[in-house]
Amino acid sequence: MSVGPGGSANFLIVVTDLAVAVLSTRMFRGDRPISVYAMFPRDTRLGPITLAPGPVIELGDLTFEFDDEYAAVVAAADAEVFAPETLPPDPLPHL
Repeated sequence: MSVGPGGSANFLIVVTDLAVAVLSTRMFRGDRPISVYAMFPRDTRLGPITLAPGPVIELGDLTFEFDDEYAAVVAAADAEVFAPETLPPDPLPHL
């Protein structure tokens, strides 16, 4: 969820091999994207995660608040680009 002076809106942040996409969603159907709001190159850092009152990241000029359970996902997305040596080995490399 994006939070700011203009109110709040629901977004999905999708990380691929080439880009970080911010997709806007319907207000009451947050699982259904309706448009691409912004695109960033894959080497865009998602963190650091700040707490205010829940986990928050800034991406571009937007501030996104998300559930605690996704903090590890944000950290892993950054580690994949900026510190790949810190990632654990793939448990299923043959798939």
